[in-house]
Amino acid sequence: MRKVRGVKALVEYLESIQCPMSESTIYRLVKVRKIPFRRPAPQVLIFDLDAIDHWLSSDFEEAIQ
Repeated sequence: MRKVRGVKALVEYLESIQCPMSESTIYRLVKVRKIPFRRPAPQVLIFDLDAIDHWLSSDFEEAIQ
C-alpha cells in the first residue's frame, strides 16, 4: 500500500498526477467524510494513495459537490 501522511503530502501527490486540489478542499472533504482517510491519532491524517486513486476514478464528481 502506498500511503502519505498529511494534507500537504496529498496535495503534492494530486499535483503530480495532474489533479490539483487545494488544502482547504481536502480538509472540507475530510470533515464531511467524502474522501478516504484514516485518523490514527488526533491531528494525524493518513491517506492510502490506492484508495485515493480509486476514489478519483469513481466518486470524484459526487464527492466535490
